[in-house]
Amino acid sequence: MFAIKSSSGAWLCVLLLAAAVYETQAGSGSTESGQARDRKAKSKDLTDTTDSNGNCLLVATMWNISLQLSGEEAIEWHAILDEANMTAHNSSLTSDDIIVKISAEIKMFFMKFPDCNEKFRYFTIGGWGDFSGLFQVTIWINADFTESVITLENGKCKLEDALLEFESTISDQSEKDALDELRAEIDFCIKDTSLSYEEKMANLSLTFINFFKLHAAWEVDIRGIDIPGFGSIDAFLEVSMQFYRMANFFQLFVVAPGQTDCQLVVDLTSEMNNAKYNFSRSEKTSLTDFIGNIRVLIAGNASLSITAKIKAVVYQYSQLMMTSSFLKFRLREFNIGVAFDFGTFGDLLDASDFGSRFPPTSPPTTSPAPTTTPVQGDCSKAPDVLSIFNGNMTIFYQSSDTFLKNNPGTQATNWRPYLNMCQNQAIMNSTLSVQDKIKKIGSIITTYVGTNSARISFVYSITITGWGNYKQFCTCGGF
Repeated sequence: MFAIKSSSGAWLCVLLLAAAVYETQAGSGSTESGQARDRKAKSKDLTDTTDSNGNCLLVATMWNISLQLSGEEAIEWHAILDEANMTAHNSSLTSDDIIVKISAEIKMFFMKFPDCNEKFRYFTIGGWGDFSGLFQVTIWINADFTESVITLENGKCKLEDALLEFESTISDQSEKDALDELRAEIDFCIKDTSLSYEEKMANLSLTFINFFKLHAAWEVDIRGIDIPGFGSIDAFLEVSMQFYRMANFFQLFVVAPGQTDCQLVVDLTSEMNNAKYNFSRSEKTSLTDFIGNIRVLIAGNASLSITAKIKAVVYQYSQLMMTSSFLKFRLREFNIGVAFDFGTFGDLLDASDFGSRFPPTSPPTTSPAPTTTPVQGDCSKAPDVLSIFNGNMTIFYQSSDTFLKNNPGTQATNWRPYLNMCQNQAIMNSTLSVQDKIKKIGSIITTYVGTNSARISFVYSITITGWGNYKQFCTCGGF
């Protein structure tokens, strides 16, 4: 990986050329996404290649790991190993079935024993790949079938039916009521004909994220619900989360008020300085160069699309791994985009790879038909709706909150985190002038709605009591 020198313009040309070559090689094994595709193409090697003891490649690797474990870890791993051995020899299962079942057990083990996750997540499985790649391939396998999970049959889908079946087994009325609301949100989203499949998956992911925040105690049980003919809800959400992350790539490059760097650079820098990683001076030097390249050559380049920026970030990572592969686990574990529940830097890499195989379709571009022309909001009075009272309240936030409560559904659920972003990053930001606050809110709104007709119709119509609506407010910010 190259470090930034004084001639950043020249380096930018080099990066753009390299990224262009990198993109043309997306189907080859020389790139991150190419390697992911190769692992998927050769996934049958995990089950069809056997050793002298008759163990498939995946089970044989698990045996090797068992020799390095002791105590409770060894006991649980051997139980998983025995189960995996039976699964691998089940002639009624396809290779994909075997991979998905064994992968799920290993992933649960790694979640329970973080030390084993760190030690073995990148443990090589013969010449095929590693366990991180195994988990990624499992998501890809499941992604081929997730659309069937949300396809309506007689007005319902498999996801709703699975939740309804689970609801019939519980007695807690508060949980039943919460699940009813969850199913209503899911139903609203799935029946929204203005949304593409990819948008529905991203919205469903956010719906579950918000649900689990409110009902954390139920998360494990709900994720474990079986969807007949598919797998667990957890497996479904692993796929939907890829679409959610792709839909939120843009937020990683937003520069928050009071910051000079985009969110991705801020988060990577913060994690690099986190004492828990215990980086040496030379390791920090490598990471500082890596983050610096993202800051100057990628994040600061307004000519690059979000997709191009993500590909360029992945390219920078691949260059870093050529000389500093020992940083792989810790760097991939860096938390990024915490404010909007993005995940880790490794999740960014995996979502980028996922997008290379399951590229998102363009959102609907049809604008909603106009109705009666409302009276234009008076921009000279726009500052009044941002005037703070009772500590942290404003007409803007109160009106928005009331509107969302009176108009529940997927659109309201999805806008809520961005309303909070308006509150935290603009309204309550004492470093901004009132006009800057108006511009910031307008930027958040217009960036969120984009060209999505459903979002445009709902969000722009949100009323600000005694003043006007969101669409009119955005014009006051120059949008």
